[in-house]
Amino acid sequence: MSGTKLNSIARLSLLALTVWGGVVAAPSKPAPGSVQGQVLNSRGQPVEGVKVWIKPVVTTGVAEVLTDEQGRYQVGGLPPVGYQALAWLSVPFKGQKFCYRLALPKTADYNPFVPKDGIVRNFKWQLTGRVPDWDDDSSELGYFGGSLSPMQGGFQDRWATAQDQIELQLTPVGPLIDGSAGKVLTKTAPARGMALDLPIGTYKVRATFVSAGGKREALSVSDNQNGTFGREATVNFQGGTSSCVGRYGGGAGRAYVYWRFQ
Repeated sequence: MSGTKLNSIARLSLLALTVWGGVVAAPSKPAPGSVQGQVLNSRGQPVEGVKVWIKPVVTTGVAEVLTDEQGRYQVGGLPPVGYQALAWLSVPFKGQKFCYRLALPKTADYNPFVPKDGIVRNFKWQLTGRVPDWDDDSSELGYFGGSLSPMQGGFQDRWATAQDQIELQLTPVGPLIDGSAGKVLTKTAPARGMALDLPIGTYKVRATFVSAGGKREALSVSDNQNGTFGREATVNFQGGTSSCVGRYGGGAGRAYVYWRFQ
């Protein structure tokens, strides 16, 4: 069982489980009672060493398996109950580690399944988009991308209200987390909220205040509340410190930009 692991709960509740973590041959029809698939990165290339969970939905336990050098995995000997397939990828970038829950090809693939006749569940690293099985689309956890929080700096004569908005123009500096070239983005966030579903990267940020009545005015920005404020600030995302595996939501990372009225 090289390259695989069953946790202690799984050993008690899934005694019949068999996991193969070695090299998986070219894809064929899955055997009865098995789940197999492949993990690809954002460019469609296989990813080795990704942790995949085949988890029962009505009982405890989990089968954890690592993908091989072709990005393939296989789990067999599964009792005929309902399961969910999940996978996560930890990605280093700019001195931080970012955790991605990997995406399934179709929304229906997020539903529980019974692998009586064998089933295929493939995964792909997706930089942005909705996480279909996360209910709250107003939460950063409902998206594969990161979030950017505009924070009003202190010591000002007036303050933003919940009805005001901040328009953010983001220009990428260098490649994104997956090595691809980014593009200029314009996002509008509540003045007391955050911009959601951004591809992780380094950005030069400009900000415009949009009042509840529609009046627009340019803001001064900084990457640090106590730093120097100017027309533009270079902002980096922060990764997580907790374990990557086991997360059900998205929210790969968060960045902050501090703003002041001019």
